[in-house]
Amino acid sequence: MSVSRSLSKYLHFAALLLLLLLVALSGCATGNVRTSQAFTIAQNQKMVPILPFSNTLVPESFSTAVFNDYVDNMNDSREKTGFSLFAIIKDDLKSAEKVLSPAHVYISGEIWSYIEDGGCCATELRVKSRLRIYRVNSRELLWEAEIPMESFFEHDSSTLAAEREKLGKRLSSSMSQLTIKALQGAKRISIEE
Repeated sequence: MSVSRSLSKYLHFAALLLLLLLVALSGCATGNVRTSQAFTIAQNQKMVPILPFSNTLVPESFSTAVFNDYVDNMNDSREKTGFSLFAIIKDDLKSAEKVLSPAHVYISGEIWSYIEDGGCCATELRVKSRLRIYRVNSRELLWEAEIPMESFFEHDSSTLAAEREKLGKRLSSSMSQLTIKALQGAKRISIEE
């Protein structure tokens, strides 16, 4: 009876540890990432266009800073991806499509659900974002990542402006890391134009 009881306590303890481990690991996840089987990149593509991120109910200064940091991070990581330039497309996509190869890919993104939940002594910041990679000719979705992020700070240890900036830097860093990983994992194919 005591062996059975000891075994039961051990199994209960092991199950509790496993549950805590799973909860901890899920808290570290960066969100959902989906990759199409059709995700290939033309070997001759040297420049990747990036459309300005759309944003909904997000402070303009926050979304602009995240976008600019993201583009800078991508250009700082060109050698990891095999591209020579990540360029912002300032015109609409239809005008840009006239000069882009239809077999090439481009990146778009959005930031939404920005929330500042502040109380007397602390504030929680939450934001959601999404990145997508499409093929120019078909606008076929090749890759997508959803990236939720949050931050919490006590008012006596920091300011809203500083924490908002930190959250933006973390978000742009996570976005660029996921994009680099996706581009590295995509198969390069030869396409005749």
